Amino acid sequence: MVILELVVILIVSVTVSNVVSHFIPDVPISLFQIAIGLLLSLAFGIFIKIDSHWFMLLFVAPLLYNDAWRFPKHELWELRGPILGNAIILVLLTTLVGGFFIHLLMPQLETSVALALAAVVSPTDPVAVQAIAKRVKLPKTVLHIVSGESLINDASGLVSFNTAIKATVAGTFLLSHAVGNFFWMTIVGLIIGLLLGSLLNWLGDVFDRVGLNDVVFHTVVTILAPFLIYWVAEDIFHASGVIAVVAGAIITKILSDQHVDARNPEISITGIRTWEIFVYLLNGIIFVLLGIELPPALAAVVQNSQMNTGHAIFYGIVVWFIIFAIRTFWAYGNQVALYLKTRETKPAFNMAVTSGLTGVRGAVTMAAVMTVPTIINDGTAFPQRDLLVFVAAVVVIVSLLVATIMLPIMTKERSAHDFTQPEMLDSEAVATETIKPEMTESQARIFAIQVGIQTLREQQREDNRAIVYELITRKQGTIAQIKRQLIGNTSGFTSSDDSELRLIGLQAQRDRLQQLLVQEDISPLTFSSQSRRLERLENLIAADAHYHFSSQWALVLMRRGLRSIRIWFSDETSAKIKKETSLAIRETSKEAIKALSAYMEKYSGDTVTHRMERQNAYNLIVTYRYRIENEKHVDTPEQRQLDDKIRMELELKALNAQRETIQNLYEQRRITRQAGINIRQFINFSETAALAGKDEE
Repeated sequence: MVILELVVILIVSVTVSNVVSHFIPDVPISLFQIAIGLLLSLAFGIFIKIDSHWFMLLFVAPLLYNDAWRFPKHELWELRGPILGNAIILVLLTTLVGGFFIHLLMPQLETSVALALAAVVSPTDPVAVQAIAKRVKLPKTVLHIVSGESLINDASGLVSFNTAIKATVAGTFLLSHAVGNFFWMTIVGLIIGLLLGSLLNWLGDVFDRVGLNDVVFHTVVTILAPFLIYWVAEDIFHASGVIAVVAGAIITKILSDQHVDARNPEISITGIRTWEIFVYLLNGIIFVLLGIELPPALAAVVQNSQMNTGHAIFYGIVVWFIIFAIRTFWAYGNQVALYLKTRETKPAFNMAVTSGLTGVRGAVTMAAVMTVPTIINDGTAFPQRDLLVFVAAVVVIVSLLVATIMLPIMTKERSAHDFTQPEMLDSEAVATETIKPEMTESQARIFAIQVGIQTLREQQREDNRAIVYELITRKQGTIAQIKRQLIGNTSGFTSSDDSELRLIGLQAQRDRLQQLLVQEDISPLTFSSQSRRLERLENLIAADAHYHFSSQWALVLMRRGLRSIRIWFSDETSAKIKKETSLAIRETSKEAIKALSAYMEKYSGDTVTHRMERQNAYNLIVTYRYRIENEKHVDTPEQRQLDDKIRMELELKALNAQRETIQNLYEQRRITRQAGINIRQFINFSETAALAGKDEE
């Protein structure tokens, strides 16, 4: 009963903090949650004894899984150098250098404990930074680097922290043993995460194929994923559950993004919203627990070390300054190195200070520090545990306060967010074709999607052509997947074999690729890479496969990794290879379109076979046109924001046209009332998914 009461108190506390934050938006909500925890501890005497194992499992695993799932792919790849440097090298540098200075500052801390403290305060909290960024205009590069590094530095920081804690518990610290343990935990954790993440994704595919599309079931499986991955890695293989959870989330996200989205969008929407609520509660509860933990920790520090409160707080402030200084000088050093390489942007120390201030510590730091055990192997108390917890808590609070106060001063510019909602314009009336008096639900859904495609064609302009082709390609893929699911039943659909057309386009691409090599427009490395891509497509055609990425994810990812390594170690520059690859894709796609157009001249009749062949050819041509326009399209953060807005508006127009079409079919009694309800519900969920997707990028 006591546990249930504590759970209710914690959830109510998080809810109250949200209400207070609504009226005082300039203060991070985390500070209100800490204050509520202090109130619960001081006024009501609430104390919670935390078990390290279940705390890591309950809080750290799902938080890291959610962060990894939402990672910004474009920014991570574009800024991979600074992100990996901050996430790995800076964390290790902070652990070693910071631990050395912390040991000098507080000699009562053993070396391993000082290293553990430096490691646990090294990861940044992107949620806190993004909350502050709503009020100030941070440089986009800085914000993207912080968001990207937080995905990886949580893992690297926590592995370093766990290594130092285990050394303290064991009573010995051998560098060789620590390094070996670090690599074992990292590599095995990575493998376990990839395997379990792919297994869960494969199971999701199996459930879809057998018709198990229950929303609650899929949501529960998604929620259980981080706990399962973490438990297997930690308890069975004694590897890093943190690394495993991050790797599992990333591979699951990558595999999910490869699918043509014909799954019920309600599953996606429900999963997204459920995770938002779950993570919101976990984040809030951690900071409330921090507030509850502070008074006992401070009392123990003062009692055991005869240290007054001011002295303990001073230690926390100095530790924060050490971590801040290391991050600031690291950022400035990166600027100097970049300037020496490019001679473009001169180093600016105020930008380095801004980067240092964005290193806000948050939920993961507190979740980890609360897992420090109370006793070690010889049965004695963990050395200076209360001081470790208290100083880490002060670092978190100071980093939040300083960032809240100083970032607006450093940037000198308020953020200007556009909170307006996109207008839903009525689509032009679409003349309905003569169809059968009775339509099944699947036939009506396909017909509505075709109307949506026609609406997209009518909206096509020079500035949105690439996005229109992208949306049409997706909708055609959805139609194809629906038809494949219905082949062989009583719905009247038969298999449509487009393998001959695909082979024609493939051969045309090969011929043009050879010409580009002979003309020396592309290098042998680019030719080899594109040739292997065409060979894999040919194998898919031979196997009659349609883009089932998840079943061969390991091979595909390994090929991509090897290709990147070859480019990095070749004499060619990445920019040159990228330019040649873009040229090859554009030219081979143009050649494929010419070949398909010439082939289709003999199918000009009005028979069912001719119409089907023309439709298949058109679908392939749209795919090639999309590839051409996508390569020509400018890819900058500003353009991506504009593209997202255009994409959302076009998607809403197409969905609105589909909704009107279903209503017309129902009014004409061509579909049943239940079929109309089901399809409209599907369209509504698709619309919500389109809007929610913008929030998740």
